[in-house]
Amino acid sequence: MLKNRSVATVVILTIVTCGIYGLYWYWVAINELYNAGHKSIADLSPVIQFILMFVYVGGIFFAINAEDNLNEVRTAKGLPVTDNKVLYIILAICIPIVMMALVQNEMNKLADQA
Repeated sequence: MLKNRSVATVVILTIVTCGIYGLYWYWVAINELYNAGHKSIADLSPVIQFILMFVYVGGIFFAINAEDNLNEVRTAKGLPVTDNKVLYIILAICIPIVMMALVQNEMNKLADQA
């Protein structure tokens, strides 16, 4: 299921390691979200999604899949769904670290729910 991580730690470690921790976070987040929601755009496996992170379009795929999988978890827990897909896509293009922080924050909220 989803693991609770400090948003500040994710952001700071990504900056300090010049993005290396960010790649690790993407790998973990892709797998956690896929295992929790079982949704993927174009039926891409988590490995292919991660490989796409090295191409600029990978962040967009992650943004779409993250929102879809978070909504699947919300639905399973009986919580209202949100529609942050456009926000996540814009942030993935312009400021990826902010998108990472927002997605991790949503993952933390769902991890804390019973």
